[in-house]
Amino acid sequence: MKGPRALTLGGFALLAVSLVRTAWLSDDSYITFRTADNLVRGFGPVWNTGERVQAFTHPLWLGVFTPIYAITGEPYYTSLALCALLTIAAVFVLTRLAARDEWPILVAFAALLSSKAFVDFSTSGLENALSHLVLVTFLWLWWNEPQGERRIRRLSLVAALCMLNRTDLALLVMPPLLSEMWRRGARSSLRAAAVGMLPFLAWECFSAFYYGSLVPNTAYAKLNLGFPLSDLIARGEDYFLRTLLTDPVTLPVIILAPLAIPRGRWRIDWPLAVGPLLVAIYILRIGGDFMMGRFFTASLVWSVGILAASPLLAAGRTSGPIAATCVLLGLLAPWEPALLSGYGYSRINNVVHGVPGQEPLDGTRYISVNNVMDERRYYYESSGLLKGRRGQQRPDSALVDDGIELRRGGERVVVRDGIGFTGYFAGPDVHIVDTYALSDPLLARLPAQRGTRTGHYRRDLPAGYLESLSSGRNQIEDSDLAAFYDRLRLIVSGPLWSGERLRAVTGLLLRRYDYLLEKYSARNPPG
Repeated sequence: MKGPRALTLGGFALLAVSLVRTAWLSDDSYITFRTADNLVRGFGPVWNTGERVQAFTHPLWLGVFTPIYAITGEPYYTSLALCALLTIAAVFVLTRLAARDEWPILVAFAALLSSKAFVDFSTSGLENALSHLVLVTFLWLWWNEPQGERRIRRLSLVAALCMLNRTDLALLVMPPLLSEMWRRGARSSLRAAAVGMLPFLAWECFSAFYYGSLVPNTAYAKLNLGFPLSDLIARGEDYFLRTLLTDPVTLPVIILAPLAIPRGRWRIDWPLAVGPLLVAIYILRIGGDFMMGRFFTASLVWSVGILAASPLLAAGRTSGPIAATCVLLGLLAPWEPALLSGYGYSRINNVVHGVPGQEPLDGTRYISVNNVMDERRYYYESSGLLKGRRGQQRPDSALVDDGIELRRGGERVVVRDGIGFTGYFAGPDVHIVDTYALSDPLLARLPAQRGTRTGHYRRDLPAGYLESLSSGRNQIEDSDLAAFYDRLRLIVSGPLWSGERLRAVTGLLLRRYDYLLEKYSARNPPG
């Protein structure tokens, strides 16, 4: 046991160093932090006060972060520390999957530390670190919980937590859960599954009542686009290609994992291989994302869990080459590999090292390629942990300065994009209209402009909308959109328990008002 123990300790030491060297926060994380701040102040889980809109995608992450934020009163160091702890906890569970064998542990650390996606989003302030922990907990239960009703109940509970953190994690956890229910008998398993799913079902009931929606507002903003399928698939292909070329470890590890399931266990474990395939199809179908690698980290950690638990990797002749290949591919990654990344990873650096023997390359050219962003490079200078100086505001960004000026200036309604840093530092008295519609309930339901970049789908502001927000009276000029907005405003701002509001919520959920949006959109195609 000395070998596995020493390897594990060494791996965690490298992980800790990597977390410190690469720790940063994204602008989008501050959308959640503003919601947490409003919740602590008594305004409820909302982004703009007086408007019940779910601008966050991850109720569980908000629920974990907010109580700690209520104690510390600051989001920057709080979220970095919490993300680091969650990442360490997730990797600890992964090492338990390896049954204390040194070779699978070696593969796990080599794959994770060489993956740019994993390293980038182990901090960032987003939900990824918590997603990793609940996913590997599901895998641990899958292989260690004895057969019986309690197994179904516990798997369902952890699956519910996964879906509370991101609904699309259902693509990973539901195939094995449903297959397990089928093996035991669907009818006899339903009660245990329903009990386990209670947290998610309770949230959905709350969300329908409080927000008037079963999904986050961001789902409307990023999926309700009106784009042809061919356009979305082309964007999704760009997302895959950017990840593969800049992060050559993540996708190969995901592809390798099903091959590590032994033939003798395939009859039981095959559903574990279905999830990453469904995630890949989903990413392609929705047009990818603007944050390079972010949507692949869940599948990566899931796949590393499969590799860590595989008895086929218990021998050095198999695991050694896999681990060495992960490290080699990681080191060959262009523009500063994840294994070596640290203080110098910044967009303001004029050059990055490219191919040996050639002239250095202009680093700013590689921040955005085909509208897919290297988000950590873009924000590391302003929000990277190692970039901070004593007494300096963190993050140190023009967006933060904008928010502080808005707080001082007294404007009540303003229009912005990139709303995270600005929104948090502007405070609860400023109503920010998000042209990307992540936090705006009306704009999110309108078609997006075709020319906007992936994941940031700009909307046109309807005539009279800003005047409506400023005055509190519906002044939207289009009669059909004004009629829809009357109902929407009642839902998000009206008396919570009024019968009229509850009828409007029912109508919205049943899509009885969609015809009003369709008539408006037909007359007003996006620019």
